[in-house]
Amino acid sequence: MAYLTLIAAVPLDEIDLIRDDEQTILAPTMMKGVPHLLGYWIELQPLGSLLAQAIDGGELLHEKFWHPLRPPMVHSPADAKLLTDELVREWETVRENPDFHDDWLEAEMTRLIAVLTHACENESAVVTALDLPGDRERAERVRIPWQPFSQKHGTAYRRWWLPWS
Repeated sequence: MAYLTLIAAVPLDEIDLIRDDEQTILAPTMMKGVPHLLGYWIELQPLGSLLAQAIDGGELLHEKFWHPLRPPMVHSPADAKLLTDELVREWETVRENPDFHDDWLEAEMTRLIAVLTHACENESAVVTALDLPGDRERAERVRIPWQPFSQKHGTAYRRWWLPWS
């Protein structure tokens, strides 16, 4: 199954709060979604490895979060800044190639870089979380860190695409 990676700029003090209490609900200052496969479909290096680091890298947000592929992760403000600088520099190099024409990649990179840049400008952490799986059994066990957890988790949030909600 292909997942949407939710990427959010989150004030650093909220990261400390959720690490102390996993029931804390984060309040991102900016959030967007990019395909999880963005970090793995791009074969051009080092762009592909930088995307993989942005999408799946960082530190575990909290050991009690669960997802069948991987739990939510967090990049510290310092790590987000380094990653953003490298990613933007490499992306600009790719775009300078006169043979480059990829509207899909351009759109995905624009969304990703917008959140990373916003986080850097506000000295925020970057949290990534994978969207809910498509089946009820596993979706009910997943919590997106900026949404409350309940046994019905996901029903209202994803009613439009979960056929069993």
